[in-house]
Amino acid sequence: VRGPRGYDAAKKLVGRKRVALVDAEGHVLGLAVVPANVQDRDTLTALDNGKAAWPSLRLAILDGAFTAERCKDWCHLHGMRHRVVEKDPDQKGFVVLERRWLVERTFGWLSHWGGLLRERAGRLDVATGRLTCVACLMAANALNNPA
Repeated sequence: VRGPRGYDAAKKLVGRKRVALVDAEGHVLGLAVVPANVQDRDTLTALDNGKAAWPSLRLAILDGAFTAERCKDWCHLHGMRHRVVEKDPDQKGFVVLERRWLVERTFGWLSHWGGLLRERAGRLDVATGRLTCVACLMAANALNNPA
């Protein structure tokens, strides 16, 4: 794949990261694709357009990687409260943490729509557009088949 790529040693990921802004049900409100070498806490600015389209969002539930002061500043700039959900230091094994599974579940839904397991687009905006198109297909399917 041509275009911006990177390596995230913590996640052992080569290529790109997908960043999503979702509501409490897991519906996609904003998407972005960034090179993998961008720190998680620096990806919030990629979601500015998504937040601007949904001014009613009032609470940001974030991963433990978003503890930096600039993450709080980003949330306050957009009129949201900032809450970081971190695992207990004494935790052993797998434990489901509050609301952190929503984004992962949404990415799982997106991967069912074929062609998204591998990154085929060279440009970041094209990759984001492909994700957005699939999110729109998911929304149309949910409206067509309310289950």
